[in-house]
Amino acid sequence: MKVIYKIVCLFMLLPLFAGCNDTDDVAAIFTGKTWKLSFIAREGETRMYEPFWGISKEETIKKLNLANTYTIKFEGIVEGDVIEGKINGTTVTSNLSGTWSANAKNNGFNATIKGQSDNDKLAENFLEGINAAASYQGDENNLYLIYKNSKGTFRMFFRVLK
Repeated sequence: MKVIYKIVCLFMLLPLFAGCNDTDDVAAIFTGKTWKLSFIAREGETRMYEPFWGISKEETIKKLNLANTYTIKFEGIVEGDVIEGKINGTTVTSNLSGTWSANAKNNGFNATIKGQSDNDKLAENFLEGINAAASYQGDENNLYLIYKNSKGTFRMFFRVLK
């Protein structure tokens, strides 16, 4: 009986030794793939935010559906809970490049990316959103960059480009 009691007590202590990791695997989320912008929405909504584009919804969708446009690709090295490195991307007419970092502990995000928007309202918002993004959410298949501007809080929806 004492042996069974000791075994049960040992099994009850097991969860104390199995720590819980509540940080994201930032390397798996960000690197090794190309992310394509699906749309930008107001925080809390899941439909495209249209008023600030300056172009029609149909034209925006047409631009987003062009091959190899509005994409970003992250390269980086993880140190502790932080990953940082280079970011490259595309719009319809421009290549983009810069630096970025993400914090797995607090979902913080920071990027400085440069490129030409060439009077393309969607490209302007794409660049603004990446540069203003302060946090991220997501996993290996879906990435959301959250940013604020004078019009409110927005979420950029990205999917993995196959």
